[in-house]
Amino acid sequence: MDDGSLVEGVVDLAFLEDPTDFGGWTVLDFKTDREFTTASNRYEVQVGVYSKAVSAATGMPSRAILLVL
Repeated sequence: MDDGSLVEGVVDLAFLEDPTDFGGWTVLDFKTDREFTTASNRYEVQVGVYSKAVSAATGMPSRAILLVL
C-alpha cells in the first residue's frame, strides 16, 4: 500500500483488455453475500486494492469491477 503496509488477497479474475477498447487489466471480484448491502463499501475497497496491485505488478493500467451474484 502507499503507506508501506502489506495486504494479502486472491484476485477472482483478471484479464488483459484489447488496447483499442481499454488497453489494460480488468480485475473482477465476485460476491455472493446475502449481506452485500451492509458490506458493499468494504468490497469496493477490496477490489480497488486488487486493481492497484495488478497495475503495480504489471506496470499497466487496470480497472476494478465488483460483480454481485
